[in-house]
Amino acid sequence: MQSFSADRASTRPLPPAPVACGDAGRGKAEASPVTGIDHQAVSRTCRLAREIAGAFFAIPVREIERPGRAIASVCEARHVAMYLAHVAFQIPLSAMAEGFGRDRTTIAYAIRRIEDRRDDQAFDSAVERLEGLAHAVRAALETCDRGCVRGDA
Repeated sequence: MQSFSADRASTRPLPPAPVACGDAGRGKAEASPVTGIDHQAVSRTCRLAREIAGAFFAIPVREIERPGRAIASVCEARHVAMYLAHVAFQIPLSAMAEGFGRDRTTIAYAIRRIEDRRDDQAFDSAVERLEGLAHAVRAALETCDRGCVRGDA
């Protein structure tokens, strides 16, 4: 059984995670002096991944955000959100841990589960569509970050 690799998902390198549209004029967010990671941007991006997965699976985001275990459909949506945050938005696992309120190893486990399930053609097709959506949203946010005007993105 061959698992999906993020390296095969896209051959072009992606820039760092986006900041939300409208934040461009408010000054630069403070990055951690140790890691260089903007925790506010990571939090917003993880929220965006949860929103995408929640909308696709028809699961309220508050259910995906809920701490602790949940029913299978909520876990699946949460795992897909974690996968999108890592693969499409290029968030490191350690930063995602804070953004999702989970341990880094839990994040890694969720991503492995999604990669393993991609052998199922129907599931792979759904995740591929979600990745495409996430990449499009990321590109739109990066355009806004460079100074979009209403209607540009």
